[in-house]
Amino acid sequence: MPTVSIVRCDDYDVEKVYHAIHKSLSLINGIDKLVRPGMKVLLKLNLLSSSQPPESAINTHPSVARALVNIFQRDFGCEVYIGDSSGSVKNASTFNAFKLTRINEIAEDTKAKIVNFDKDEYIDVHNKDFEVLEKFRIAKTLRTVDFIVSVPKLKTHGLTQYTGAIKNMMGTIPGNGKKNVHLIAPKPTVFAKALVDIFQMSPPHLIVMDAIVGMEGNGPNAGQPKKVGLILASRDSVAMDAVACSIIGFEPMAVPTIRFAHQRGLGIGELNTIDVVGETIADVSVPDFKKPSSGAQDFAGKYLPDFLLAMMFDNTCSTFSTVNHSNCTRCYECVRNCPAGAMSKESGKVIVDKKKCIGCFCCDEVCDFHAIEMKRSLLGRTLLGMAKALGVEKVD
Repeated sequence: MPTVSIVRCDDYDVEKVYHAIHKSLSLINGIDKLVRPGMKVLLKLNLLSSSQPPESAINTHPSVARALVNIFQRDFGCEVYIGDSSGSVKNASTFNAFKLTRINEIAEDTKAKIVNFDKDEYIDVHNKDFEVLEKFRIAKTLRTVDFIVSVPKLKTHGLTQYTGAIKNMMGTIPGNGKKNVHLIAPKPTVFAKALVDIFQMSPPHLIVMDAIVGMEGNGPNAGQPKKVGLILASRDSVAMDAVACSIIGFEPMAVPTIRFAHQRGLGIGELNTIDVVGETIADVSVPDFKKPSSGAQDFAGKYLPDFLLAMMFDNTCSTFSTVNHSNCTRCYECVRNCPAGAMSKESGKVIVDKKKCIGCFCCDEVCDFHAIEMKRSLLGRTLLGMAKALGVEKVD
């Protein structure tokens, strides 16, 4: 039975965060037996944005990163690496993300080593048990370190409803490789299976979730910060996601990444078979946490068979991009990041070719100015209206 610890942490004071993480690790037991002095430990952060500050709740907060560096250096005597690849394909975007979140300052102070996965050597991995992605590239550092710690942020996601430990491992794919995943897997259900393929080939040994301030609404970039006040830890990514999403009101098996990973035996996603220690889910739940506008299918997770749930998921998440030109700053990040080539510049304005748009949310993920608006299908809007009428969804 996997264990997930829940520990309260009111703010990002480094000492408070250090003690909360230390307590969370002691509650799940056995970390001291897995980690030995001299080991190379990689902190795989969640650095989606290269232009938004830590207070925006998009990226793993620097206080969490610093506390983890201190724990693995001072308490365990390890050599610490900090790595990620940001959501943008713009040159130097990951470098800027490290700078903006002050990870570079942490590295200078502690002598931890920053690994920009976009600049790292890469290796080709082959997943013989794949469902969508048979081959893809990951940063080589994932295979040269001894211990991987995933440090996701608690956030909603317009395409997958929720983003956490499983989805965080997509950041192991350097640069343009992430765009290729969206092209291969344009539908939400297929994309979720692709995420599980990636996770299967790069499973972390430990997950520590930054849930002190999460993101609600239309995350992972366009939502609003929401105080949750928690640090979570586990050795099981699937169990971690099941507990975390339950805290903010999702039915775990209605979240496709959790369901598919559980079905493939990559972890445990059923709450009744997870040992939750520290605080209880009921005591720390956030009932007013706003879900993304794609979240209408969650209410059916308890009632529909898998094939109908998958169909409903794809229909409610079926989208196309539009541009709110009054908010657009013409930075053209969306144009650079569109894997389908559906976005272009015409007379300086961003134009969307709806026939090419695959609704992958890549433009939404990199827009820091709320200029991208994802429009839902008629069926999706109908199901969302039903959910609101029934009072079973709180959505933006």
